[in-house]
Amino acid sequence: GSSSPCEEAQDPDCKCPPGHSCADRPCQYCRRVPRCEPGHEPSRIGENNFRFDCKPCNPGTYSNSRNGWCRNWTDCESGGFITLEEGNSTHNSVC
Repeated sequence: GSSSPCEEAQDPDCKCPPGHSCADRPCQYCRRVPRCEPGHEPSRIGENNFRFDCKPCNPGTYSNSRNGWCRNWTDCESGGFITLEEGNSTHNSVC
């Protein structure tokens, strides 16, 4: 795709179609990312030419769908709510 919106967003992966990510540092070509289980996300391996693998979500993040990216748990207290249920690797916090 066009590189101009990617430069504005500072996100080289936006050049790739959904389900794909940059396969090298200058993002000259894209590679399909693996379908990861909930609680995991695709991860690049390598310095210049990337392979992809699935890695567990970091503490404080979750992924509740296949091939999803890990997202931060909702911070209930900062919104003035009480945390009813703490998040885990596959579910968001419940306020």
